[in-house]
Amino acid sequence: MARIILLLGLLLWGNIVRVNGQASSKWDFKGYLKDMSSFNYFGDSLWYENLIHNRLKLVWYPSQEFTFRLEVRNRMFVGDFVKNIPAYGKIIDSSDDFFTLSGNLVDNGSVIINTAVDRAFVTWNKDNWEIKAGRQRINWGVNLAWNPNDWFNAYSFFDFDYEERPGSDAIRVSYYTGVASSVEIAAKLADNVDKFVGAVMWRTNKWNYDIQWLGGLAQGDLSLGSGWAGNIGNAGFKGELSLFIPVIDTPTNAGYSSLFLGAISMDYSFKNSLSLNGSLMYNSNGQLNPTFGFFLLNQTSGDFTVRNLSPYKWSAFVQSTYQITPLLYSGLAVMTFPGGNTLFLNPFITISAAQNLDVDVIGQVFFDEDLTGTYKALTKSFYLRVKWSF
Repeated sequence: MARIILLLGLLLWGNIVRVNGQASSKWDFKGYLKDMSSFNYFGDSLWYENLIHNRLKLVWYPSQEFTFRLEVRNRMFVGDFVKNIPAYGKIIDSSDDFFTLSGNLVDNGSVIINTAVDRAFVTWNKDNWEIKAGRQRINWGVNLAWNPNDWFNAYSFFDFDYEERPGSDAIRVSYYTGVASSVEIAAKLADNVDKFVGAVMWRTNKWNYDIQWLGGLAQGDLSLGSGWAGNIGNAGFKGELSLFIPVIDTPTNAGYSSLFLGAISMDYSFKNSLSLNGSLMYNSNGQLNPTFGFFLLNQTSGDFTVRNLSPYKWSAFVQSTYQITPLLYSGLAVMTFPGGNTLFLNPFITISAAQNLDVDVIGQVFFDEDLTGTYKALTKSFYLRVKWSF
């Protein structure tokens, strides 16, 4: 009941703070509403799902130094997954957040309605200092497909309908030492060491490259890392490296004595609006061809960490995008895993149907060997999504 009251209050307040379509100078309210139908083929079986996805964003600027941000994510699921997977509601509501700010308002075997506060933080700015406290996204990654530096709130590339990506209940203190340099300290709240992440990052600019150095404790591991973003000629060149060494035994690090993750990427944009992005990731604890590798790839549950980005030793990614017309945008992403058999294809097209109204057609196809050793498309998923932004 409290979540419903919060949701209605946000909607009411959003209408109050807008005057003639413009938000008050101290308040900003916006969001979106999406409807997505998915058609999922598992062999010869078709599973249909419909997802209505609403996001509300409220920002308050009480002074020049303080900003308060609250964002609520509301989703309603109906279809075969809800009917046929008994624990589907728990999967939808899974998270590793310290505070419980989400829940299923309805979960009756026919429909699941979930609401979640995934941003709720205050920001204080003064001179070169910035402090953020609350549920926030700590974005230390620089690559597109895989982010080994994303220690706090890792995300799966396959979870495309979550553009904002997960956040963390954390406190973060930043001190800007120059135009392109800063020191940042962050700690994620946790009730046990398996969930705790605390780290410091120093960011600077050398040789026209943005370079960052990381160190800390992440889920029981002594963690060291580095990342960079710059150019080789007219092409963008980025990379991230992370080393994890267990110093406290936790379920997260039970399978290794050390773990190294490294990812590099290059991107290039042509004058005709064609853009290319290629990336390669190495996982020292991965396997060339893990059993059920495809199923391990597509993991978005609450225990997801940066160590779960890919179970393969080598992972390769290529994406091309092209602006066909001002109202038509298209692309294709491909993942392969050298030494393994899995292949992932992700075509997509976006149509700007009207102002603030987009239509997306998206495909996700995974190829691998089945239990009989036959190589084929194990799953084929196609999505039709309509998004209205307000």
